[in-house]
Amino acid sequence: MRPDEVAQMFSQIAQRYDRANHILSFQRDRAWRRTLVQQAAPKPGERLLDLCTGTGDVAIEFARACPKLQIVGLDLSEEMLRVAHEKLAQLSLDHRVQLVQGNALELPFAESSFEIVTIAFGLRNLSDRTRGLKEIYRVLSTEGRAFIVEFSLPQSSLVRLVYLPYLRYIVPIVGGMVSGSRAPYEYLRDSIEGFPDRAQILEELYEVGFRPVGYRDLTLGIATLYWGEKE
Repeated sequence: MRPDEVAQMFSQIAQRYDRANHILSFQRDRAWRRTLVQQAAPKPGERLLDLCTGTGDVAIEFARACPKLQIVGLDLSEEMLRVAHEKLAQLSLDHRVQLVQGNALELPFAESSFEIVTIAFGLRNLSDRTRGLKEIYRVLSTEGRAFIVEFSLPQSSLVRLVYLPYLRYIVPIVGGMVSGSRAPYEYLRDSIEGFPDRAQILEELYEVGFRPVGYRDLTLGIATLYWGEKE
């Protein structure tokens, strides 16, 4: 899917995006963001870039956890960023997070601009995953850390027996009811099932130059947290 098509799709559901996420994940999305922050272990004064920031939940979690962290959130969808700005203002965090409209495949930042780069549930949406990972590597400083949270298929066959029918049939119906548009959740279903397995993502991180790389499964493996460090 082209970047402009992805942006348009998310813009259509921006107002109800958070609610749908909370319902479909049974509120586990909140725990995944907390785990991301804990794994990243940000330090005061570090610079963080949150790619595909959407409505800003990851940026907000980091801002709350580390008051002196410098945070930039980038997204392609103007409407998603508008919702993010409203949330940040309501929480009095708008002075802590700079929002930028832009393409994760062509980041408008110089080399070595950030100590941390995160992307939560956005890697699937990149039309060129390798290019996106190379851009992350480019803007990271030496020994900078990249963290990726993405949906995945459970490794347990027993869990898959329950999860796959939910993903294939329930997610598009409920997502469509909550958001007002079923198409983005059909896309979600298809993109999750078509996403590479954990070993391939680690290999792609390694090929870009990240050393070391690793991952941990979240909530029975329906989501996975990956990381890599820039040598």
